[in-house]
Amino acid sequence: MLLTRTTSAFPVRRLDPRTRRTGNTLRGVITSHMSSTDEIVSQLFSRPSLPPLEPGTNVYAPELTPKIAKLREHKFVVAALHLANDDIHHAHLIAQDNEGDPTADLLHATLHRREGDYWNLKYWWSHVESHPTIRKISDAKSFVDACEDINKRGGDDTPLRQRQWEELRALVEWTRKNCH
Repeated sequence: MLLTRTTSAFPVRRLDPRTRRTGNTLRGVITSHMSSTDEIVSQLFSRPSLPPLEPGTNVYAPELTPKIAKLREHKFVVAALHLANDDIHHAHLIAQDNEGDPTADLLHATLHRREGDYWNLKYWWSHVESHPTIRKISDAKSFVDACEDINKRGGDDTPLRQRQWEELRALVEWTRKNCH
């Protein structure tokens, strides 16, 4: 059975096409897209170390890429999960296809920071006038400058990686609650 979002207090259930009814029992696969999303979120946010500021093409868990892509979630939830998985390419495809939407532009800015493409990132920040996940745009821009600086001169980037991780978590949580 699939659980379907509804405004009622009780989920609407419908049969998964992979399930067969035999007598009074169901045989086959019982799935819930919410539990799949929860499992992916749990796996991503229990990683043993902070993600790099710039992952390059190194996806954290490549086996999650097709699972994230198949989720029955809003496209911005999918893009945020790709970002949390260090999958810049797939997040970029979604953000780019939705230019002009504040959340898509925020995703676009975030992924360009993670690419180390600071000029392009600042361009995208100019499109994000405000977003509920950002306290102040000026604070976000100073974070970009700090990331660019540590990239050029080196040093301990742990505080920046921690802040980035908190930002990614907030972005995933916000999209899950607000994008339907």
